[in-house]
Amino acid sequence: MADDLSKRLAGLTPEQRELLLRRLKKEGLTVPGEESPDVPAPFALDPGPEPEPSDRPIRFSLFFFSDGGAKSPAESYELLLESARFADRHGFAAVWTPERHFQDFGGLYPNPSVLGAALAAATDRIGIRAGSVVLPLHEPLRVAREWAVVDRLSNGRAGLSFASGWHPTDFALKPDGYADRRERMFRGIETVRRLWRGEEGRLEPRPVQPELPVWVTCSTNAATWTRAGEIGAGVLTIIQPLPTLAERIARYRAARAERGLDPEAGRVTVMVHAFVGEDEEAVRARVRKPMTSYLRTYFDQYGFLAGGNSLQGVSESDIDTLLAVAFEGYFSSLSLLGRPDKGLRLINRLRGIGVDEAACLIDFGVDAPSILEELPALDRLQKESGGVKPPLGKVSEETPD
Repeated sequence: MADDLSKRLAGLTPEQRELLLRRLKKEGLTVPGEESPDVPAPFALDPGPEPEPSDRPIRFSLFFFSDGGAKSPAESYELLLESARFADRHGFAAVWTPERHFQDFGGLYPNPSVLGAALAAATDRIGIRAGSVVLPLHEPLRVAREWAVVDRLSNGRAGLSFASGWHPTDFALKPDGYADRRERMFRGIETVRRLWRGEEGRLEPRPVQPELPVWVTCSTNAATWTRAGEIGAGVLTIIQPLPTLAERIARYRAARAERGLDPEAGRVTVMVHAFVGEDEEAVRARVRKPMTSYLRTYFDQYGFLAGGNSLQGVSESDIDTLLAVAFEGYFSSLSLLGRPDKGLRLINRLRGIGVDEAACLIDFGVDAPSILEELPALDRLQKESGGVKPPLGKVSEETPD
């Protein structure tokens, strides 16, 4: 594969090659022989040295986000419900469902509270979380009431991560909410919390948990990480270059400390693609096509493949080269794709920089029967990582405050 990539890279013009490498470096990926000492590349194809040992606890959860596909009605939510039941039986911390609108990518998930209610009925112990509620699109009172229902149905297992939203298409639901969406989100979080506690009128129905477990969805905006720490929320983020992630986590915990909160009590959850199996090459062959398709959609949503980031005019072959390099980088060291021992190395790296939970994105395009068949291997990785607790009732220890 490396020889094939080298040939394809050699066929690019200098300008195209520079654009490709710049984007890959932004994603924390590099091409063999192209590493630059001034650009951190922790997830190059060479995984680098093992981290210092750490005994920090790290939990595992399941994360859903992407694959809508052309499924029949009967199949649409089979993977969600069956994998949630498996996770419930095997001590996973939570199941996260997103809020997505007006596109195939994630189109199965328009309302996490509706799916949360279904999950509450299908499970007994696992945390049921929104990852995420796009709060500027909604009235906080309605969000609080819907999730109070989920909390009662689940006997106190609800948790919410809030996002400000980023795609203008989503704001067709509330066009005036886009410009100041970040401030609307933080104002709304405070309102939801006060309603939940009973400090701003009486919320009906009353939730089981006296305090709502809250996360803020963060990516690379350092100010959002700081604000999340200041308000005593957890953070939900995507996998990213380790030096960047470590700096953001340190900033978050410092912000908690400055507000008199225990910095280590804050919950840092990182979403990472997961498909674990004992045969490395069989897993590679199984996930290559769906993962490459996922990466294409991911880049396209940010305008990269459509010319929004100076790639206008780049051929389809050149785009395929970028996706092939990106896939190799993700597969090698930016994901939980492959054997459990390889996944354990990434888990230990995340543990070492202060991550508390690995949210395993499993619905990136692999067929549901294959995912369900390999869930026991993911569970073995969880147990080898020390990331499982006995299922003794609801997961109350996951409250981020």
